[in-house]
Amino acid sequence: MQFSEELVNQVVANVLSTLSRQGQVAQHTGTASSDASVVLTDKVITADLLAAKVKGQTAVGIAAGAILTPTAKDYLRQNQISVHRTSTSAASTKQGAKWRAIVLSHSPAVENALTDLEQQTGSRWSLELSTSLADSVQDAISSLCRADAAGVVLFASMAEKAACLANRNQKIRAAAVQDVNHLREVISQLGPNLICVNPKQKSFIELRNLIKTFVKAGVPQEK
Repeated sequence: MQFSEELVNQVVANVLSTLSRQGQVAQHTGTASSDASVVLTDKVITADLLAAKVKGQTAVGIAAGAILTPTAKDYLRQNQISVHRTSTSAASTKQGAKWRAIVLSHSPAVENALTDLEQQTGSRWSLELSTSLADSVQDAISSLCRADAAGVVLFASMAEKAACLANRNQKIRAAAVQDVNHLREVISQLGPNLICVNPKQKSFIELRNLIKTFVKAGVPQEK
């Protein structure tokens, strides 16, 4: 049986095309498995930073104390990228439960209070910025329901409203607190896992003492 030159060339072309496609699939699969995640060590994570550093990965790791800006959260959500926080050292994983702070607007006093508290007590804190009261409350609820944090402090001018919204979830025990003495009463009566604080007109010392009192109460127990 004889084959025309045209038929032979067509068969060869088909075989080469098939092998090429298989090679591309294998290469793509290898890349996905090796570059499925990336770790960022920056203290503030923005959308621009994510766009520059995340190249097709499906997960990103950030430092325990790193701040996720609202635009970064939008970028992660839009691109369906999961995020997880990593410990900065082996020692930090032995310091007990992690705590979380959510701030509706940039507050140097809050950031300084958390930094000082970490140094004094060894407690681990994550700090995130938010621009929406509803989003910040939902973030706090989700974190506590997933047991991502031992407790959450939400800093917002409408602290009472935030606590009211959060308490619609049965697993949340939230309270708006004004000062340390008020917080102590709330702790003894409620055992809150979320406290809402209006940081306006509060000094660095006041904020630090509030957070410190919350941490000293320990991981809240259901009542």
